[in-house]
Amino acid sequence: MRIKTKAIRNIVVLALAIVAAVPAWGARGKADFTRYVALGDSFGAGFTSGSLVDAHQRNGYVSVLAERAAAQNFQIPSISQPGIPAELELLSLRPLVIQPKAVTTGVPTNLSLQRPYNNLSIPGARVNDLLTLTGAQPPLSTPTIFGQFILRGLGTAADQALAQNPTFISVWIGGNDVLGAVLAGTPAALTPIESFRASYDALLDRLVAGAPNAGMVLGSLADVASVPFATTIPAVIINPATSQPVLGPDGKPIFMFADLGGGVLGQLPPGSLVTLGASSFMATGYGIPPALAPLFPTLLNAGKPLPDAVVLTPTEIAEIRAAGDAMNAHIFAAGAARGIPVVDFDTFFEHAKSGVHYGEITISAAFLTGGMFSYDGFHPSDIGYTLVANEFIRTINANYGSKIPFASITRFYQNNGKRGLRFSEDEELLPDTQFIFTREAYESLLQGAGVQVSLPVDNKTRD
Repeated sequence: MRIKTKAIRNIVVLALAIVAAVPAWGARGKADFTRYVALGDSFGAGFTSGSLVDAHQRNGYVSVLAERAAAQNFQIPSISQPGIPAELELLSLRPLVIQPKAVTTGVPTNLSLQRPYNNLSIPGARVNDLLTLTGAQPPLSTPTIFGQFILRGLGTAADQALAQNPTFISVWIGGNDVLGAVLAGTPAALTPIESFRASYDALLDRLVAGAPNAGMVLGSLADVASVPFATTIPAVIINPATSQPVLGPDGKPIFMFADLGGGVLGQLPPGSLVTLGASSFMATGYGIPPALAPLFPTLLNAGKPLPDAVVLTPTEIAEIRAAGDAMNAHIFAAGAARGIPVVDFDTFFEHAKSGVHYGEITISAAFLTGGMFSYDGFHPSDIGYTLVANEFIRTINANYGSKIPFASITRFYQNNGKRGLRFSEDEELLPDTQFIFTREAYESLLQGAGVQVSLPVDNKTRD
């Protein structure tokens, strides 16, 4: 079914991309970055390892693109260490534990700027939020919390962008409309497609009408299986001593026991995904089928199902993918109708799964060792954002005839040799399933992405 769905999407996207990828004289406006503004969500904000923090904001794709295109007086809503929420860190290699680096948070450091920021991307935002949030709303959700110090009551993100009389606008929005369902583990978190289409069209029309001479570029959305948050943990029971699947009497792997949705309990069907959010539950026995629970007397929760929020069944995956396909088709169609080129990030992140070669360095989507994604397994690393910026640059140059120079990733691994992106010469230190993405890390990521899920009471492993 995935092949069929992907094939249909590729046909639609290719047809629309041919229309969108017009020559330089056909794209609206010019690649003039004198006054560059960016609209988006956490990906545009430079959110990394579950946090918005200055050290990574300045390596986000928007900041990299602004630097390479020589944007003037480019300002961001910078946040001090340890970020908001506190940035995730790799606490130890043995055992491999990822958790927030602090219980406190950072603070905004550029609030006194007497004009709107150039980067108006809001973590947790969905498309409609860019048209409705002003920063004056009570801080009751992730977008409104971040909106208070990004928008500062000065108007909507779209209005603040236009108030700067922009010469170029980038828009990469929609991740929370579809991939938020991956973090929540349910298609119920999807934005209805008709609402997405209406909001996306309204946003573009508002920007085009308010800045008729500005150049523009859009970004499409990635597939559910492109992020290591959803693909790192196998859906079957793994023997920690061998890192191999435990086989049942029939000689086949034993699938994890989980809440399959609606309170239905059972073993996951083949093709299911188990997210990083499951790892802390698995450490105390969740997911072990009841029949095997007596074999794990030290695990307090052996025999209990993994929460529905940390697993995705094939049916749920298909629904999320269908929504993503429909949203991407609309993004390409909306861009083509307005002469706005679109960066194909579905294809970009799909390629990243098998690895992208840069000289003697291979960057891939593998969790922790691949280099593309940060410690939350969902947002790019500094390297990943640089490569994202280069995709924007590639599309802008191709459609506007500009010659914006690409950004180099060599600064991230200088003095580290060929394997500078690895933690150790011995990759056995990082077996795929021998880690704990702590519950605090998962809850921090959910908070930053604006996703609400219900999790069971935390229980610790027996001594």
